[in-house]
Amino acid sequence: MPPRLIDSQCCMRLRQCIPHIKFSGFSTSSASHAQIPPESPKFIEVPRLVQARQPFPIQIKGILPRPRKIFPRAKKGRIPKSSPEYLAAVTPEPLEDKTTRPDDGFLSWKARQSELRRRNLREGLTELHQRKKDNDRRRTITSAANRRIREKLLYARERDDAWLTSPTVLSTQRPMKHHALPDPTRPARLAVKSQNVADMAAMREETRRNALHTLYVNAGDFITTGEQLDGVIDRAFDDNSQFRSDSSEGVNIWNLGYPETVQELLGKVNKSGRQTALDSAEGNEIVTRERMRKISEELTGGKMLEER
Repeated sequence: MPPRLIDSQCCMRLRQCIPHIKFSGFSTSSASHAQIPPESPKFIEVPRLVQARQPFPIQIKGILPRPRKIFPRAKKGRIPKSSPEYLAAVTPEPLEDKTTRPDDGFLSWKARQSELRRRNLREGLTELHQRKKDNDRRRTITSAANRRIREKLLYARERDDAWLTSPTVLSTQRPMKHHALPDPTRPARLAVKSQNVADMAAMREETRRNALHTLYVNAGDFITTGEQLDGVIDRAFDDNSQFRSDSSEGVNIWNLGYPETVQELLGKVNKSGRQTALDSAEGNEIVTRERMRKISEELTGGKMLEER
């Protein structure tokens, strides 16, 4: 009975293998976890993402100052900082040598420190100037090399792959490059443009001349002294002078009444609304006076004073 024989052979092999298998003891924590104390934040295992987190750049607080240019651009009358004259001016030698005074050790020590500072300043300026020259020379060489590479690529011949795969158009059929299209009316257009520019300049000059003449005409009423200001204030706010009369409204601010509203001003212009007998009798006197003043200005070529 072959099936039973096979089963018995499998059972025998299983029994032979079982004693050799070693089972580890049951534990809730691994060997590495057993070494972690309970007060550690790694005592409780937290599952982590498989994908690594992207490190964020460290935010540096504050702003670094702009580096000062130690060797500024040479100007007329300025002594270069790398010259012996400048070094001699900023690090003058003492009038008396106190470095070897046996009577006072403190003074000799201060003199030696001063000499050390002078030597450090001279050597520092000299080395910084040499470093600046090396950097400028290196930058000039790099810039020239980049410029040569750019010009080589700019004026290089078309590549073979681009030339072979370009559309089949003969070079003789391509449009020729012209600097400018022929324009037969160009002289006439330039003459018109020049005349327009001259007219605009003349208009601006005339406007400026009229503004200067208006300023000159009205300069007689300008307040330039304290006495004139006091007089204007007294005439405007004095209750005993220049009251309203039948022939004049006066200039006293207290006798002019309330200021006119926008509706009243529009009614005067449009000749509508409630009008007094004086307004009806006045007619177009204001408009006629303004027109006459403009005609006089055109005839005389200057500004006319307005009636007050």
